[in-house]
Amino acid sequence: MKSGQRDAGSLMITVIAMIFIVSIIIFAGSTLVISGSKNVHKVSDMKQAHYMAEAGIEDALSNPFVIRDTLLYGHSKVVYPSPSSSPSPSSFQFETNKVGGYEVKAIDLGNKEIEITSTGRVKNQSGGKPVEQTIICRFELKPGSFYDLALDTAIATAGDLTSGKVYIQLDSGVDPKTDADVYSDAEITSIAGTIPGSVIAQGGVTVNNNATVRNDVIAKGKITLNNDVQVGGKVISAGNYIDINNKVRIGSDTVAYSTDKNGYAVYLGNNSTVHNIYTPEGKSQVKINGSYDSIKPIEPTYPATYEVPRKTLPAIDDKIKSSWIKQAQSDGVTYSSGLTVGNNKTLDIGNAYITGDLTLGNNSQLKIKEGSVIYVTGKISIENNAEVIALEADGDPETTLISSLITNSTFDIKNNSIPTSVSLVALGTGQSYLKNNSVTTGPILVPNGSLEMKNNAVVYGGIFAKSIPNIGNNAEVYFNPLLNLGLPPTTTTSSEALTLLEWKEEVEKEE
Repeated sequence: MKSGQRDAGSLMITVIAMIFIVSIIIFAGSTLVISGSKNVHKVSDMKQAHYMAEAGIEDALSNPFVIRDTLLYGHSKVVYPSPSSSPSPSSFQFETNKVGGYEVKAIDLGNKEIEITSTGRVKNQSGGKPVEQTIICRFELKPGSFYDLALDTAIATAGDLTSGKVYIQLDSGVDPKTDADVYSDAEITSIAGTIPGSVIAQGGVTVNNNATVRNDVIAKGKITLNNDVQVGGKVISAGNYIDINNKVRIGSDTVAYSTDKNGYAVYLGNNSTVHNIYTPEGKSQVKINGSYDSIKPIEPTYPATYEVPRKTLPAIDDKIKSSWIKQAQSDGVTYSSGLTVGNNKTLDIGNAYITGDLTLGNNSQLKIKEGSVIYVTGKISIENNAEVIALEADGDPETTLISSLITNSTFDIKNNSIPTSVSLVALGTGQSYLKNNSVTTGPILVPNGSLEMKNNAVVYGGIFAKSIPNIGNNAEVYFNPLLNLGLPPTTTTSSEALTLLEWKEEVEKEE
C-alpha cells in the first residue's frame, strides 16, 4: 500500500474515533439533562402536591360543618374537585396539562380530639402516575367553646336559672359515666330533681328538696342545700359561705372561701352528714349541728383562691346566620308568604327559606328530609298533637341526620306536639315555650331570649338559653351530647373552636 493511502486510512480511523467519542459525550450529556429535568419536575410536583394538601387542611378548617359533622357522626370528608358536583368543577390547574386536587378526611379520636388528614395530588394529564403528599393534623376542642360546652352540659344559661323539679337522665346508649352538668353564668336560684353531673354557677346556688347531684356543686356565691339533698362530690363556694340544712349528705369535701356577717363560713345543721370541711381559718368558722370527719384551714389542701369553671354560650352573629341561610336556600325552595300546614294535613320538605311564620296546625305532620335546614324569619308555632318527622335521605336507614328549625323570632311548642330529630334555634329576644306534654328529640338553643319549659315537657339532647326563668313541673331532659352537636354550626370556621396539637407530613408515595 502506498504511503498516501496509509495516511488517508489513519485519518479516517481518527475521524471515526472522534465522532464516536463526541457521540458518547453528547448522549451522556443528554441523559444527564433529561434526568435532571425529570428530577426538577418531580421536585416541583412534590411541592405542588404539598400545597394542595395544605389547601385541603385550610378548606376543612374554613368549613364550619366539618367539625360539627365529625363530632356528630364520627367522621366527615371533603374532596376537591367534588365528584358529586353538577357540573363538576375542574381540578386546580397549575400549568399546561398539570392538574391538582385533594381529599380530606376528619375523624373523631375521642377525648375532645379530632384528626384531619389531607392528601394532595398532582397529575400530568398526558400520562404518568400522580404524585401525592399527605399532611396529618391533630386538634383539640378549645376549652369553653360551644362544642366543648355541648359535650358535657344538659342545661346552660347566661342568666338566672329557676327550676322546680327537673329530671335529667342519660339518653339510651350514652355511656353511664357521662357527665350531664347544669351551668349558669349568673344565679341558680332553685333547682331540684336529679342531676347526673355537676351544678356550676358564677353566682349563688340553691339546691332543694330531695335533689340528687352525682358530682359537685360549685359556685362563686352562696351555696344553700336544703331538705335531704344528696351531693356525691364536693361542695365549693369560691367567694361566699355554705348553708347546709336538714339531712343533707355530701360525699366529699365542703369548702367555703368566705364568711357571712356573723363570721361563719359553713353552717352544718339538722342532722346533715359531710366529710372534711375547709374554711379560711378552720373550726372557728363552722357552726355545727351535724356530723363531719374533720375541719381544717383551706391552705395548703386547696389554693388560696378558687376559679369557678366558666362556660360561654355562642354569640350568633350575621356571618353565622348567613351560613345557615345559605344552607336553607341551597335547594332553591322559598316560601315568600309564610308556611302553614293545616289541621290534619301533611307536607314533605327539605332545605327551605320561609319569609314569615311557620305554623303547624292540629294533628298535622311536617316531614323534613333528614339533615335539612329550615330558616324562618317569623315565629314557629307547633301545637295540638302536631308532629315533625324525619325523612330518609342519606341512603342509611340505620342513622337519622338531625335537621334544624331556625327562627329569627321565637317558637311556641305545646300540647302534645312532637318534633323528632330536629334541633330548635330561636334568635329573637322574646320568650320561647316548650310545654304541656310536648317532646322534642334534639337540642334547643335560644342565645338572645328566654326559654320556659314546664308541665311534663321532654327534651332529648340539651338546653342552651340566655335565660331560663322557669323550668320544672316534672320536666325531663334526656342528655345526649351527640344530639347536642346536631345544632347548626355555631362558628364561621372550624379553626375558631380548635387548637392545633400536632402537624405531621408524610413522605411522598406514588400510585
